[in-house]
Amino acid sequence: MTKLMLNAKSKLSLDSVISKLPQSLLLTGEVGVGLGTIAKYIAEQNSPDVTIVLPEYKEKVDLDKGTIGVEIIRRLYEQTRTKTLTKQIFIIDYAERMATRAQNAFLKLLEEPGENTFFILTTHTPQKLLPTITSRVSAVNFLPISLQQSNKLIDSLGNIDDKRRNQLLFMAQGLPAELIRLATDDEYFEKRGTVVRDAREMLRGKLYQKLLIAHKYKDSRTDALLLVQDIAKIIKRSIVDKPQASTISHIDSVINTYQRIEANGNIRLCLTRLVL
Repeated sequence: MTKLMLNAKSKLSLDSVISKLPQSLLLTGEVGVGLGTIAKYIAEQNSPDVTIVLPEYKEKVDLDKGTIGVEIIRRLYEQTRTKTLTKQIFIIDYAERMATRAQNAFLKLLEEPGENTFFILTTHTPQKLLPTITSRVSAVNFLPISLQQSNKLIDSLGNIDDKRRNQLLFMAQGLPAELIRLATDDEYFEKRGTVVRDAREMLRGKLYQKLLIAHKYKDSRTDALLLVQDIAKIIKRSIVDKPQASTISHIDSVINTYQRIEANGNIRLCLTRLVL
């Protein structure tokens, strides 16, 4: 059985959808809050018949490069035509990875659901879904957990010293899925640590060093977004410690940079504009 650690308000929302599962449910929240785990938990409480749809690249599951193409949705459509006496639940994880044609095909599923067929979609960017989809689903936003819960989760993951605990909390406070991944995957922890160091350099280094970092991240939108997120965290922490008008205005520039990169803007150009 899937185990969860949830924000108190989100726990109430979870109990509500479990007791009365909507035919089509959309789960949203920050990256790392654990939407995939939450979706599986909801499904497990309602049916043993659960199918999970994930992005694919070259016919293999790939969470970095993959998409959910129209062919996948067509196969799903055929699968839902089978009559069943029990609930069959389909989880569309990373639903924003559905291409436009796939979303249009999925819309037909929402409009003509099979008997005893239920859908759970997860996405951190619901704005990338067609309005015709979001208008047909019941949406629940899952909030980050508290600092106390984050520390409790870290305690459950083994003997972690204070230095590493502080690093984990900086990178993923409130985000249980991300905390678990960072604490249990040393390679990923080192990669994230490098991004944090680069974020500090983007704020405090010389212009030449900043431009080198902008070039370093130009080919990975995912890593570039992590870099900008970490820059924002550092700035927010400095605002809490010592509020200054210049620092507060800087955070607006960082948010705009994140939005431009997320919207498929030129990564190197966006990062260069941020530091100039």
